[in-house]
Amino acid sequence: MKIERSFRALLKRCLHERRSCLHEMARNRALGRLQEDMNKTSFFKILADEDLSSESMRLIPNDFWTRSECKNLPPKVTLKVAWGSSWTVNLSTFMGFYLMERKGWKKFLSDNHLGDDEFLTFTNQGNNCITVDIYQKNCIEILKPLNTSSSNAKNEKMSCVDPVIAESKMKKKVVSNVNRASSSSSSAPTFSLTIKKSHLTLLIIPLDFANEHMPKGRAKFVIHDPKGKPWDVTYVPSNASKLFSSGWRILAKGYGLAVGDLCTFRLVKPKEMVLEVLHASP
Repeated sequence: MKIERSFRALLKRCLHERRSCLHEMARNRALGRLQEDMNKTSFFKILADEDLSSESMRLIPNDFWTRSECKNLPPKVTLKVAWGSSWTVNLSTFMGFYLMERKGWKKFLSDNHLGDDEFLTFTNQGNNCITVDIYQKNCIEILKPLNTSSSNAKNEKMSCVDPVIAESKMKKKVVSNVNRASSSSSSAPTFSLTIKKSHLTLLIIPLDFANEHMPKGRAKFVIHDPKGKPWDVTYVPSNASKLFSSGWRILAKGYGLAVGDLCTFRLVKPKEMVLEVLHASP
């Protein structure tokens, strides 16, 4: 009986010492990881904006590059998540800021089903690689991909097609859709205006047209040029004005708009327009 009690006491002491050792090892690993991350630049985003592809959502702080070993803006970066998947996103500059280009950023959001107030941290790992840690709004970190069976099946099917041929077919389809929409809606609601300096940042829509044809609340619009190239813009109505805000500046730059240009907007669908521009200067 005494031997049994002594054995239990010894076993209890060994378990306690082992537990203490494991806690110390875990603490040391955590401190080591913290010390390692302190030497790397990082920033965060909260996906709370209604337009997740807006400039503010795609912006990278200037200090993120200047405080890291990479002093110059790389042409593209790789966004890597906890379970090992990665996405390549091209970078560009806009009015002195660094932006992740819309196409790659939207694919990253779409593939990970993001857009519900998630909290994202971005850490520069070097070699143009950025790790992205994703936290749900309940503060739980996402450590494995969400169920993406339907979208993945479509992506896998498309990946078997030559990308050049696929892109060509997609462009032809978009142009065809826009032309069909334009020809079948010759009586579609339209409005025209002459570009002023203020219109290069925000576009104020005539109240009569907006009240009769535009949505009552904030909405995302797709605006095509006559060749089918799309831009995403956000429509923001208020009692005082109705305007296009997020995304409009990018569109204006893409169109090469200048003061004096004549713009004609045709509403071909409830949230889709075709924009034709007559430039004041050739």
